[in-house]
Amino acid sequence: MSQLASIGLFLAAVIAVFGAMYLWTRARTRERQEDVLMRLRAGDDAMAASVGFGEDETIRNPLLRWACHLVWRTGAETEPAMVARWLIAFALLIPVALVLMGVFAGLVAIGIVLVMTWALLSRQAARQRAKIIEQLPEFLDSVARVLSAGNSLEESLISAAQEAHDPLRGLFISVGRQVRLGATLETVLAEMAEIYRVRDLRVIALAASINRKYGGSLREIFRSLIQAIRSRDMAARELRALTAETRFSAIVLAVIPVGIMLYILASNPEYYGAMWAETNGRYMLFGAAMLQAIGVFIIWRMLSSVEDGEA
Repeated sequence: MSQLASIGLFLAAVIAVFGAMYLWTRARTRERQEDVLMRLRAGDDAMAASVGFGEDETIRNPLLRWACHLVWRTGAETEPAMVARWLIAFALLIPVALVLMGVFAGLVAIGIVLVMTWALLSRQAARQRAKIIEQLPEFLDSVARVLSAGNSLEESLISAAQEAHDPLRGLFISVGRQVRLGATLETVLAEMAEIYRVRDLRVIALAASINRKYGGSLREIFRSLIQAIRSRDMAARELRALTAETRFSAIVLAVIPVGIMLYILASNPEYYGAMWAETNGRYMLFGAAMLQAIGVFIIWRMLSSVEDGEA
């Protein structure tokens, strides 16, 4: 029971720290976006472009790049240096957990923190992505109207972004900011498509690239894209309704083994302690954990395959 209490206290402390960091990041993101929007509306392009968080920086570390994309995908404009500090802080928590709670309880606590952090960020990213796709048809319609007045694509995107709602407003304000800093529009849109995993942004980037090289009617492309997004959204809603029972069964299959493990750990902590003391018992515990993780991953991929979307 002491191990369970230690795990609970460790998780509560980690959740409190990461929750405070998340709220602070969201507040800073909203403040930065409002500042950029006010400067854009005031016509101060140079100052608006300077208020950024370095999305165009080259991140060579693959782990840091993955973490930055995961954080940015939630809508938080966090600098790579801050994400690196989070990773270092979490790495320092690992030996602390192992020393304070023991090897087995420490590994369990660390695994729970990893899974919870990844699940929360992924859930927030999925919501952010769904909002972007939902707002995209109306936004593209606004862009097409501005294009009809004779403006360039860059000017049309920035003008429509000023009247859009979050999260699409923040995304295209960031696009406009990077374009003012010297990046090409198609490159920035392709990067945003990779970060947010929205294939429609990649289509817009491809259309911008073709229009820059060969010309053509962007308004017709946007109208076709609007129809495609709405048709796909309708089909996705129908598919989601048809697979509701299957998705619920998958969640139950993923949660029940973890729930049984936590129940046994709470009612009889010596059970896993005795297994951990034996070499074969350790192999069995690690094997069970690996099989559970692989099973959850396979189920998640099966469910993701029927959703629209990932890049």
